[in-house]
Amino acid sequence: MTKHLTAALLCLVIFLGFVSPAYAAEREPDPLSIAEGIIDWKRADIGSSNGDLLCGAYLELAGSTAGDWYPVGLSRIGRSDNYAGYLAVLRDNVEERYRQPGKLSAAKATEWHRIILSVLAAGGDPTAFGTDENGQPINLIADGTYDRGKTTPLGRQGINGWIWGLIALDAKRYEIPAGAYYTREDIIVEILSRQLSDGGWALSGTVSDPDITAMAVQALAPYYEDEKEYLYVRKSVNTEVKAAVRESVDEALACLSAMQLPTGDFASWGTRNVESTDQVIIALCCLGIDPLHDARFIKDGNTLLSGVLRYRQPDGGFVHSYDYDPDNPTSLPDRSDSMAGEQTLLAMAALWRQQNGMRALYDFRPEASDEHDAPTVFSDEDKKAVASLPAKLTTEQYVTVTTLLDKLDRSEDFAGKETYLQKLTAAKEQITKIQAEIDGINAEIKEKLYPFESISVRDKRTVDSIIARYNALSEYDRAGIDRWEDVVKVKTQIDGLLREITIGAVLSAVAVLLTVIMICRIRKKRRRREKEMDELAAQFADEDGE
Repeated sequence: MTKHLTAALLCLVIFLGFVSPAYAAEREPDPLSIAEGIIDWKRADIGSSNGDLLCGAYLELAGSTAGDWYPVGLSRIGRSDNYAGYLAVLRDNVEERYRQPGKLSAAKATEWHRIILSVLAAGGDPTAFGTDENGQPINLIADGTYDRGKTTPLGRQGINGWIWGLIALDAKRYEIPAGAYYTREDIIVEILSRQLSDGGWALSGTVSDPDITAMAVQALAPYYEDEKEYLYVRKSVNTEVKAAVRESVDEALACLSAMQLPTGDFASWGTRNVESTDQVIIALCCLGIDPLHDARFIKDGNTLLSGVLRYRQPDGGFVHSYDYDPDNPTSLPDRSDSMAGEQTLLAMAALWRQQNGMRALYDFRPEASDEHDAPTVFSDEDKKAVASLPAKLTTEQYVTVTTLLDKLDRSEDFAGKETYLQKLTAAKEQITKIQAEIDGINAEIKEKLYPFESISVRDKRTVDSIIARYNALSEYDRAGIDRWEDVVKVKTQIDGLLREITIGAVLSAVAVLLTVIMICRIRKKRRRREKEMDELAAQFADEDGE
């Protein structure tokens, strides 16, 4: 019987040896499949039908927080997409904003940093990305990082500016020229100086936040002891700073480990959420630490990936949190969220790259395929797209025209290229004028119709002009007018005032008319009585004469 029991137990152990991995694989899918699920969800979310995510309405988000992170995630898992189209629209966005006083932002340096990473992800060069109003190449690296202080302090928006400035600088290990406003050491020391007593960092206050702490670790990772980076680090920072970085990062890891919840995830600002967990995964991968097997980040058997998967939805997307977050009102606790999806996509890309022996998520030095450098051909489909442009354009054609114009500019010469160039250039100018008109109407509404309390009939001409300009726009472009309902309210308000004035004037006129009529009647009656009195007097005079 003992032999039978031993055999049975042995079989059970062997069986579990086969079953457990299968169960684990089902419980925690591989990073690439999770990433693909997010991309499929996002494609469905924007209504993409051609297989690309970077298409149609999504391209209009290029240059914004909502649009720039998905291209990074897509690129870092090696997924092909419409990067050329994205770069074309993004370049146009940057060039337009560079003609404004604050350029990309008067206060937020992270506008440069995010766009730098997305340009690199799409295969562009952030040191020469379009031209400014003087025809000079736009150097996002200089303007957004080491020379940012010439206009606005890099850290004006807080520690985020220092953190992401360093990440952007090291995305391709960019050299800082002599005479630059900041050195790498300046930025690193600034980050280190803001570390809290418990080893973490925070956007504000004295309570460490997992997101900011993880991002600080991501920025400092290249300066942590790593033989592969030794020469680069030795050239960039002195020994004392390097030692301080190592000590700070070790303290940050201990802080993050202590903040991790038993379920594997994290809470930030009192709300359990997926994005904080994503950032920790990215941070560990940047350091070369395996997030799934490091004992410091396994709680009650739950890994960081376990924590992330708690927020996965049946549609492949991710929810921000299962608790309603008043600081993030657009994120619902029962619906996949775009920001949660993009940050989880980045985390899965970081994890996948580590598992495949590739560079860290934000290290864009050569390694990937050269698909972005393939010769550009202005195809027959592109020519048909130009021919099918409507005679009366709207801003709806902005993405199409901008991407075609960029592709034509990069393509080799061919018969008729100049004709296509002239047509697309004219189309771009027409669309630019329409957008300028939309912006002008919005500015006039903001400047001349607020506050409502001061509106009077004297504003009628302004309101009528705004309405006439609005009606001249296409139905699509009218959607670009902000607060149109307020214009309608002002029109109603003025119409009401005019009705009151009209009614008052009519009543006043009627009153005057009635007064005149009554006066005339009184006078007529008086004259009649005077006549009668005269007749009586004459009669009495005749009788006295007789």
